[in-house]
Amino acid sequence: MDEERRPSISPPGKTPGATRKGIETRARIIRGALEALENGGMEALTTRKIAASAGVKLATLHYYFDSKESLLLAVLDDLIADMDTAYRQDMPMPADPLDRVEGLIRASWRYVQRTRNKQLAQTELTLYALRTQGADWLAARQYGAYIDFYSKLIFDGMGEMTEEKSRIGSAVARFMLIGIDGLILQNFSLYRDGDTNEGVETLVIATRDLLRRLQSEAGTTAG
Repeated sequence: MDEERRPSISPPGKTPGATRKGIETRARIIRGALEALENGGMEALTTRKIAASAGVKLATLHYYFDSKESLLLAVLDDLIADMDTAYRQDMPMPADPLDRVEGLIRASWRYVQRTRNKQLAQTELTLYALRTQGADWLAARQYGAYIDFYSKLIFDGMGEMTEEKSRIGSAVARFMLIGIDGLILQNFSLYRDGDTNEGVETLVIATRDLLRRLQSEAGTTAG
């Protein structure tokens, strides 16, 4: 998996991981890769270490993932799925999108505080993608996935997802990510919880104001 390339699409016919055992093995490899990434960064993300962590043979790892990028893409999907589960379990889903974005920001910060190593792993993943020739698409996919994640949650269950709602949701999601990413780096670098908590409150106010303005300009409401 040293060759840098986009993950290939499996040909018709047998798909790795199609059986129950295959699904479990694939999930174990992804967990092993995430564990290696969390504990040692990209330098620790070697096939041998991942295979050892997952308890599989190297040949098995290569059977399921034919490149480092295909494995990192699976890790990214797993991170997003973990976020979605954690957020939905941690926060109510208010009917007012203004309250919804506030809840999302607060739930996001609680998740960040519980998953420091995961946050560092995601930063490592972004920097790797931006520094590696031909892998910048992975960084775009990463941030696109985060924007889509927040955008959909803002209006989830509030009627039809119109083009206008989608546009507003994406704009608010991008703004939220700017603030959350900045708070993560500030908190992890300075260890000043008081300053960070103030930053969270400021982000809540600013995001609510942005959403309110965008809704007003569009002449739309929550429903």
